[in-house]
Amino acid sequence: MIAYGYTFMEVKNVSKPAIFLDRDGVLIEDFGYVHRIEDVKLFPDVAEGLKALRAEGFRLLVVTNQSGVARGYFEIDAVHRCHDEIDRQLQAHDVTIDSYFICPHHPKGNTAPWNVTCSCRKPKPGLLEQANKEFGTVMDKSFIIGDKASDIECGRAAGIRGIQIDRGQYPKDEKAFGLVTSFAEAVEIILTAT
Repeated sequence: MIAYGYTFMEVKNVSKPAIFLDRDGVLIEDFGYVHRIEDVKLFPDVAEGLKALRAEGFRLLVVTNQSGVARGYFEIDAVHRCHDEIDRQLQAHDVTIDSYFICPHHPKGNTAPWNVTCSCRKPKPGLLEQANKEFGTVMDKSFIIGDKASDIECGRAAGIRGIQIDRGQYPKDEKAFGLVTSFAEAVEIILTAT
């Protein structure tokens, strides 16, 4: 299996474009290997931005590398608990994520069965391919929002446009469709482009 996804809304029967969202550094603050629910802190502009994207008909799909599982820092259940907390916080703003696709692998990890080379770890496009297979996404109208060049490369490999949020932590991908400093700016670029 290349990804672990779980779906909160049953919307699979209609093809739609999607916004593929990295998790740490895009939706929530990146403290490094976030795995405790008390560390799940949404950026202030995320809920309203997601609502605007949902209103335009986009699916909201999280695609996240969680190599802390392979490295033995935390169990896969901790990842799911964090996603439940993200959903709880977003539901307070009347918006939900459609599904989460997780890559728990890392080839240099020390925890089997996760310590393998896989096809889902970004920048490889496996998570996006899995999401497309599950949802029938309209890829040429979809976007990925990430904070790392690997997120943008992943989108490019899957044939979708990437917007990088520069939070000052990672190198920029100059080939990104957009380079911004906030989630709200990323949403504005998407809404202007569609």
